[in-house]
Amino acid sequence: MIRIVLPAIVDLAAAVALADKLLTATAAATLDAAGVERIGVAGLQLLLCARTTADVAGVPFVIERPSEALLDAMRLIGTEQLLVPASAR
Repeated sequence: MIRIVLPAIVDLAAAVALADKLLTATAAATLDAAGVERIGVAGLQLLLCARTTADVAGVPFVIERPSEALLDAMRLIGTEQLLVPASAR
C-alpha cells in the first residue's frame, strides 16, 4: 500500500505531482489529508478520478483524517459522500 501525505495547498501544480505519484502506484493508496488547508477544483477532480479508478480496479483508496477545509470543499461540490466514509467525517 502506498501512503501519501497531501500538501497544505492542493492547487493545480500539487494535483499534477499527486497524479504522478498515483499513476506510478501499483497498490492501494491511502491519502493523509489532515494538513489540507485549501484544495482547488483540479485537486478534487483528481481525488474523484483516483476513487473511480481504484473502484474499477478493485483496490482500496482511502482518504484518512480529512481536514475541515477538505470536507468543506467536498460539501460545496457535493462529493463528500463519494470520497470520505461517514466514519471519517
